[in-house]
Amino acid sequence: MALLHLLREAGFTNLILCHLNHGLRGDESDGDTLFVQRLAKKHDLKCEIEAAHVAALAQERKISVETAAREARHAFLLRMAEKHDTWVVLLAHHAEDQAETILANLCRGSGLAGLAGMHAVQRLDSGLHLVRPLLHVRRSEIDAYLKSKRFKFREDSSNASPKHRRNRLRHEALPLLNDIFARDVVPQIVRLGALAEQDDDGLQRQAFAFLTAEGHLNEDRSLPITPELLALHPAVLSRVFALWLREVLELPGIEHDDLEAAMAMLGPDGAAKINLPNDRHLRRKAKRQWVE
Repeated sequence: MALLHLLREAGFTNLILCHLNHGLRGDESDGDTLFVQRLAKKHDLKCEIEAAHVAALAQERKISVETAAREARHAFLLRMAEKHDTWVVLLAHHAEDQAETILANLCRGSGLAGLAGMHAVQRLDSGLHLVRPLLHVRRSEIDAYLKSKRFKFREDSSNASPKHRRNRLRHEALPLLNDIFARDVVPQIVRLGALAEQDDDGLQRQAFAFLTAEGHLNEDRSLPITPELLALHPAVLSRVFALWLREVLELPGIEHDDLEAAMAMLGPDGAAKINLPNDRHLRRKAKRQWVE
């Protein structure tokens, strides 16, 4: 709600309201749909609404409900982008959402990319651009804005459920950290994300510059094992392998362990062959590496 009204106040009029009913909260979900329809009609805006069976999707694919919901939303937004030929999606994530994301990624053992959290502007492989104008705005500021304008809005009741890990981070972990450190830790966590994003971007740029330099990639897209490659800092080297395997060779499912194994092949006693996802293999011979 806040994002919509802020955009309208800023002069944006050609907006399309998109709402995906996840089918997880029964009548409440249906009420959300009706609220969005009325909101679009009130402001004379285009409106796109679809429904998805997120719980069934999660069970079928053996993934969490949160992951299934995110994938369903992205697929829905991509369909709407193609339908309306617009590739910018504005999302209302705020600073607390960012802090929760960073904390969750930290506990999963993420590297710098995960510690960066969500990006203010994120380009998906599909070409869709996700823009988050409120990413550094506090929830309390958003609530105060809505109250001052007397705007009605709906609250997702599942946000209070301890069933979801993100909710426990919001309602238990963050307040506990505030108490332990006797301060509001959200700005510090968000700052960590900004620093991690900056450092990760710098390392990614170094890796990209190396891989695209003359002599660092063979015509058959194999990777020559040069003195320059062996001299790279591990932080840059891992990103070189990530770019080569994921972007150049377009291999799906490449994870951190695969990158570590690929880097280990460069050692004196490194393996001549390792397994990769989807029955692919990375091989090393005659000072080059390639995938078969």
